[in-house]
Amino acid sequence: MVMTLLRCIRTEWLKQKGSFASWLVLANGLFVPAILFAARLRRPHNLPAINRAPDFWEKLWSQMWQSMAIMMLPMFIILVTSLVVQIEYRNNTWKQLHTSPQPLPTIFMAKLIVILALLVELLAVFNLGLYLTGVVPGLLFGVPAPAAPLPYHLFLARNVNFLLDALPMVAVQYLLALHFKNFAIPLGAGMGLWLFAIGMISWQYSYVIPYTYCALDYFAATGTHIVKQPPVSIQTMAAAYFLLFTAAGLVLYMTRKERG
Repeated sequence: MVMTLLRCIRTEWLKQKGSFASWLVLANGLFVPAILFAARLRRPHNLPAINRAPDFWEKLWSQMWQSMAIMMLPMFIILVTSLVVQIEYRNNTWKQLHTSPQPLPTIFMAKLIVILALLVELLAVFNLGLYLTGVVPGLLFGVPAPAAPLPYHLFLARNVNFLLDALPMVAVQYLLALHFKNFAIPLGAGMGLWLFAIGMISWQYSYVIPYTYCALDYFAATGTHIVKQPPVSIQTMAAAYFLLFTAAGLVLYMTRKERG
């Protein structure tokens, strides 16, 4: 069973290699770092003071993650999830896939794991861009490196939290993408849910909407508590929603009469 799943994951990974998934990873992961990098190159006279700040990395992290948590990460999930599933629809290969000697849960989980792997890739690229934005401008203009040490453990913990925060969005978008052949339907539904969540972010019970978790976690990490704290941690709620929507997606996928 494990070997079958690994082979299926490898096949799904090779399929997405010929798609725009890798370009989405690079574009979404480097967009915000590139903007801030360019801004620092335009104002090199500010670099000495910026690099001397004891909270250099905290400020950089806050600047970078504001756009990533609220906009870029949800957009990436909505796009890449639909893209991975659309590979089968575009090539008309669902029937061929379902006649292969692979259980339906294996196919379902393999595609989901590939989507999660792309999400991890995005975070890795983004964090690399964050680090380069913090170090390279100073090197180009002969400015001493940032005085503050890089808080590896803190950044790693926050990245894990954001990864968990994003899981419900992945599960919902995956469920939608599997059940609608038209690429525009899961894309439009995801955009609508995301915009609704942004509009409800200041609601005192916004934590019941899973699409708000990345933004809420960012505000909590930066000390901007715009809503009251949820009764349990955001990551716990995100994990529960992820399991619920993933189970629902698997059941609907396995009981669907038309899978072609």
